[in-house]
Amino acid sequence: MFQINPNPTFTTTVDIPAAGGRTEKLTLTFKHKTRDDALEYLRRPTGEGEDDASILLEIIAGWEDVDAEFSREALNQVVQNYPGAPRAIFDAYAAELMGQRRGN
Repeated sequence: MFQINPNPTFTTTVDIPAAGGRTEKLTLTFKHKTRDDALEYLRRPTGEGEDDASILLEIIAGWEDVDAEFSREALNQVVQNYPGAPRAIFDAYAAELMGQRRGN
């Protein structure tokens, strides 16, 4: 049966760019947003005092198979250690939310 109100979260695996041309797999549980809320979030310019972890915490509810419990501090470590992570996470969220499956 089609649900007018979708599940409040969804899970997907994000390819995080790593040094040496590699990628690391990070399985994230994202928070669902309505169309209007998502467009506002995706178009919003980053403000002063907002770091990448703070912005990502608005859409990430948790993660799986990571060597640290999900927290602001752990997410900030990911952002600091993998500079391409914020863009990869942001792009994966937008694609999944809009139903645009990424290819292999």
